[in-house]
Amino acid sequence: MLLSPCLSAQKGKPFTVPAGKKIEDCIPFEERFRFPEFTTGKVFFTQGTNADAKLNFNFLTREMVYIEGQDTLAIANPTDIRQIIIDGNIFIMNKGYMEVISNSKIPVGLRQYFNLMNERKKDPYGEMAAGAATTSYSSLHTDGHYYKLTQDHDRIFQKVTEYFLATSNSGFVPFTKKKVIGLFPQKKKEIEDYLISNKVNFDSREDLIRFAGYLSDL
Repeated sequence: MLLSPCLSAQKGKPFTVPAGKKIEDCIPFEERFRFPEFTTGKVFFTQGTNADAKLNFNFLTREMVYIEGQDTLAIANPTDIRQIIIDGNIFIMNKGYMEVISNSKIPVGLRQYFNLMNERKKDPYGEMAAGAATTSYSSLHTDGHYYKLTQDHDRIFQKVTEYFLATSNSGFVPFTKKKVIGLFPQKKKEIEDYLISNKVNFDSREDLIRFAGYLSDL
């Protein structure tokens, strides 16, 4: 998935996966998964049923996975999920999994995933040539196990963090200044004054949660 030019996104440190290496050997578990270990959580389905499982979110495959016996499996039919709660953390489906990091009157959503940012292939002279990746990570995903594949060229992965906010009318939209003013045009002056006084960093989780609290009181 290519990043939209109008969506503010924070990028983490890059991880290089050399040719012939598995991704899980080069990117630590704590970077690949949301939780340091699989944790008991509850899955609530749109039909009204629910189920308990040992769960974790895989940033590489962008899937919620669970343990069944000796196997690690991805939850099938994620569009049938209403929400998932793991250790008090709420996940919903909104064009993919989204974590709700503030569930107040103006909720704040967080989406994190790894993107294949670059590939280094050998040129005809045997040297490594760098170029922007033209294939997204998800398009290489196979049966929930893409991260186990090896390639004959180096790949560079980077974790992307995106923030969203929602009103009762808008649903979740990118958490940017332009979007906020578009949602509250009658409060444009107050919002601009708040942003000047508080110097909001739109890549800061804490700043955005505080800003959403301010918007809730408008």
